[in-house]
Amino acid sequence: MARLVETSSFERIYATDLVYVPECWKLCGDAHCCSFARYKSRFKMLARTPFQELPLLPGEYEYLKSRDGLKQFGDHDHKVVEFEIDGYRLKSESIVSRRPNCACDHDIRPTVCRLYPLLPVFDVAGNFVGTEKMGIYEEIEQIAGLDVACQLNSLPFNQLNDFLAITNELSKSWVHLFYLEAYRLTKSHVSLQLANRFEAQERDIFAIFEAGFIRRNLIDSKVLRATLSDLARRFEKQYGDQFKLG
Repeated sequence: MARLVETSSFERIYATDLVYVPECWKLCGDAHCCSFARYKSRFKMLARTPFQELPLLPGEYEYLKSRDGLKQFGDHDHKVVEFEIDGYRLKSESIVSRRPNCACDHDIRPTVCRLYPLLPVFDVAGNFVGTEKMGIYEEIEQIAGLDVACQLNSLPFNQLNDFLAITNELSKSWVHLFYLEAYRLTKSHVSLQLANRFEAQERDIFAIFEAGFIRRNLIDSKVLRATLSDLARRFEKQYGDQFKLG
C-alpha cells in the first residue's frame, strides 16, 4: 500500500507543471539551475568533467524507471549513499547526469527541478510552515555577499495552487517529510561550516567549498549525526511503528 501511495503521489507531482515565470531561464541569461555553469567555472578540479547531480526523493528513481524516464539523463549514474545513525539506516539518492546543458526534459523533470529555487519546509506532522533556498549555491551567494544568479525571488500568485499541490503531495508521506528535512538540516550544516571557514580564512568561497568537497570535510560527522539522530527520534515519536528506515 505504501508503494501505491508513493506512486500515485509522484504521478500527481509530475502532472503538476509548476513554472514560476514562463521561460525563466532568460532572466538569468544562462539557464542557471540547469547546469550552474557560472559557478562551476570557478572550480579548478570539479569542473573538469561537466555533470549535474539532482537529489531524488525515496521511490523517485523507481518511478522514473517505470515511466521510461531515465533516458532523459543520457550518460548517468544512480548514486546511492547509505549510512547508519543510532540504529537508523538512512539512504540518500541522486541522479548524476553528464548530459550537456540541462540534465533533464521539462515534462518529466524530477521533483527538485519543479520546486527550484524554493525548498518547502514542513514540521514533523506534515504541516507546511514556509520555504527556504533550495541549494548550496544559494547559501554560498549569501555567505560571500554575491549577487544572486537565479532571479526568481517570489512565488507568483497564479502559480500558488500548483506549488501547494506539490507540497500537499509531499506532506502525505512521512518518508518524504523526513528526507526533505534531513536534506534541509544537512544543507544548513554545510552552510555553517562554509561560513565559519570563509570568515576565518578570507579566501575565495568557491576555493573553500572545492577544497572541503575534495577532502570530504565539509561535514562535521559527529555534529550532523547528532542532528539527524534527533530528527529520527522526533519522527519515531510522531509516527510510532510506521516509522521505519532501512
